[in-house]
Amino acid sequence: MPLRPYRKKAWLVAAGTLVVVSALVSTHLWQNTNVLGATSFCDGRVRSGDAQDVLDSPGRLSDSRVQTIPGKPEFTCVIERRSLFSTDAAPRIALKTASELGPFPYTTHVWKNPGARSYFKGEVTGGVTPTGGYVVLPKSCWAKVGDIHGSRLLPPDDNGVAAVEATVTAGRVAPEALARLLARTAASVAADAGCSVAALKEPPELAAPEGARTTDSEKVCGLPDFALPDSAVLPGAAEPGQERVSRGAQDVWACDLALAGKAGASVSFTATSDPAMVEAALKGNDDFRELPDGQGVALPNQAIVQCADGDVFFTALWSKEYYGALRDHHPSVTDVYRETFASFVSSAADLHSCPNVTIP
Repeated sequence: MPLRPYRKKAWLVAAGTLVVVSALVSTHLWQNTNVLGATSFCDGRVRSGDAQDVLDSPGRLSDSRVQTIPGKPEFTCVIERRSLFSTDAAPRIALKTASELGPFPYTTHVWKNPGARSYFKGEVTGGVTPTGGYVVLPKSCWAKVGDIHGSRLLPPDDNGVAAVEATVTAGRVAPEALARLLARTAASVAADAGCSVAALKEPPELAAPEGARTTDSEKVCGLPDFALPDSAVLPGAAEPGQERVSRGAQDVWACDLALAGKAGASVSFTATSDPAMVEAALKGNDDFRELPDGQGVALPNQAIVQCADGDVFFTALWSKEYYGALRDHHPSVTDVYRETFASFVSSAADLHSCPNVTIP
């Protein structure tokens, strides 16, 4: 029986509505989720699920600026999540391999605030914050993994420390998710380089930092008898203010000290018994001076001390603002560094049953 005109019209309206709804749903799924998206990124080095966990806002995942060398483990890559329905800046994460110098997480201004990091527990050396992180590759990888700069492959430095690094822009991410992504990506890089270890394949467990607190000037960073020497305190410019400590990992203790005053100064202190970082500190560093009685080696702001449980690396990292303020008040900033660092090492000695040493 032929359709009556009004029934035919209703059927056409319903069909048209269904087409529009289907198109809208398809557009939403394609633009605002990762349905039927890529299963991996960065030329297979990053799992899609790990990237989704890190960049967990609405939008579709994609990678760009992917640079690899055939047959080599090095890479650089950017992963981002874009949404048709959002005007906010697209969250993104930049990943790369790197050949760093020395114990870079504690001695360079690229990696600031070690006291604010969550550190990996167990055998893997790594640290993460909501804005970035790193995993140090096994020592057997250090001579096998370098950098890609531009279109050039930079082979590993003889004294280099190989790592996989991540930088988050346009937002913050969950440290736990970033740690999983970094560990699995590092495992992929190590496998490609022929230096994989079982520890990289284990889900990372993190030790989170403590919350910020007001500094006790007689117990800086919570260490008994640790006080900044008078030379390091500049009234109105750099005085004890706030501090944050990360001490949950067995082999890393770190503290960020943000000083109150117009200088905007800060200094970070670290003590680590991580063998990888101790070895990194010794590689290619001819400036260390021997401590008396064979107790280790030291500089005005770094030391490796032979303690009851093994060698421990101590360091202090001063902000440029603090350096500038000290320079305006003292003829020798190095003397201030030495006095402050010596006080820290003496107070932190009990963390690893270390002997009292004299910083040269």
